[in-house]
Amino acid sequence: MFESLKVDDKSGVPVWVQIRNHMIFLIRSGVLRPGDTLPTVRSLAVDLGVNYNTIHKVYQDLETDGLINSGRGRRSTIADIDREALNLPESPIDAVVEELARVARESGITKRDVLTRVEEALADLE
Repeated sequence: MFESLKVDDKSGVPVWVQIRNHMIFLIRSGVLRPGDTLPTVRSLAVDLGVNYNTIHKVYQDLETDGLINSGRGRRSTIADIDREALNLPESPIDAVVEELARVARESGITKRDVLTRVEEALADLE
């Protein structure tokens, strides 16, 4: 589930924010569902090639936001989230579009450039 996450040290976005945003995307899109068990902090840090404290910070932040449940000596799980209270998108496509807009804003890419890239990527659909 985290295989698609590629940490970009040159993006200007802190690594922990990139990982947190990816995890939020997985939750919002329904890939991660309430009760799903997350990898341990140590194993995810090794898999992503980042510092243990980076993942620990991500998990703490997600727990503070009520998105995961965790505790000392037990595995972290996705919290029972009220999709409406969190204003989560209805479909995975909506989640992807919202994530695209967020990443574009953070990267400073223009709307025109984003639309051009999307049109090129979707050219095969027609």
